[in-house]
Amino acid sequence: MNLPLNKKAVLFVPFWRMPGHVGNNRVDRFVRWLTESGYQLVIVRAGPYEAVKTEVWGQEITVVDALGLHPEAKPGETPPKSPRKPNKLRKAVAYWLFNPDPVVVWAKAASKHPEVIKATMGAQFILSSSPPDSAHVGAWILSKKTGVPHIVDMRDGWLDEPLKALLINSAFRRWREGRLESKIAHHATAIQVTSTVWKKLFDVRYPHLANKVHVLTNAYPAQALKVTNKPPKALDEPLVLIHAGRFLGSRHSQHPELLLNPLLKHLEANSSSGEIRFYGQLSDEEIQRIQVYGPRLSQVGWHLTFPGAVPRSEILEAMRQADGLLLLSASHAALPSKLFEYLATGLPIGFVAEQGSAAELALNPVSQAHNLQSNLSKDFPRHLTASIKIPEEYSEAALAQKFKANCFK
Repeated sequence: MNLPLNKKAVLFVPFWRMPGHVGNNRVDRFVRWLTESGYQLVIVRAGPYEAVKTEVWGQEITVVDALGLHPEAKPGETPPKSPRKPNKLRKAVAYWLFNPDPVVVWAKAASKHPEVIKATMGAQFILSSSPPDSAHVGAWILSKKTGVPHIVDMRDGWLDEPLKALLINSAFRRWREGRLESKIAHHATAIQVTSTVWKKLFDVRYPHLANKVHVLTNAYPAQALKVTNKPPKALDEPLVLIHAGRFLGSRHSQHPELLLNPLLKHLEANSSSGEIRFYGQLSDEEIQRIQVYGPRLSQVGWHLTFPGAVPRSEILEAMRQADGLLLLSASHAALPSKLFEYLATGLPIGFVAEQGSAAELALNPVSQAHNLQSNLSKDFPRHLTASIKIPEEYSEAALAQKFKANCFK
């Protein structure tokens, strides 16, 4: 394949550089893979001011976010808080007013910005990553203006398993956003989704577009921690199990009881004892719902602790001492980003996932994974401590090849 000289790609990603935004991890990989392939990049992002900055990989254009949804923070600092308290009614009204979401105000402004249009001319492609889905709207408009092909990257579904309650509860809104999704999907030269189940759902809706829909999962962290295989503990030694991250804060279906009910049954059926640590910024409701299980767990020698939100380095250090990790995936199509962080450690994983879901299909063949909803006779994590092999398919090297095949047409 002969690639053009002076290759250029545009990444249309409003959330870029927002502290703590999980979408940055995926875009970071795109930046590495494209620069390794000789591309100069233009990243279009949202922020509180207008700016054009030169980076080693190309140019970063910040287009002002008139609604103030993308605050700025210096490295190591938390983003400044809005002076207004969160208002559920105001948020609901905003989502009703803007299609598909309030970030579309920024997306449309960015797609018409003179600096963005100038920088996009002559590029090989524009890639937009969501959520928010409005990123695709802005990139679609920019693509039509400049004639540069558009690649759609979906970290989550749009109409499939939507994160927005409005799309679940309103048939009119699904119709309205469905028209928008259809126009963008038909215009796109390629569409990336993050699991085989997302692709199946998308292909049902657009069977004639199936040949341009590709699966590109998330990857192991760039600095993945591989815990050295440890000898199994003696039967009378206490174990440490870790759950990292929130429940309801990540997806409305992530009820902690879905994990704790089968975990309790499993621990009651075995003779182990120890500590279950819940790392992350859990809400008072989440903690209360978890603590309901404290008395019964205590009866079988287990106790709960809540270290809270701590730096990633501290969690990784805790994992070095841990015996197993806990994962809940209450989604049919999504693969939680935490799944890849867990796999990369090489530690045993006790998981709960919907039957036939993307997470179950990914974890069932993996030697370090144990389905807590089945096979109670095997004492997790003791029986999973030997000969664990981390799947190669989620490595950066394997995924970079897939990404390049999708983009370099």
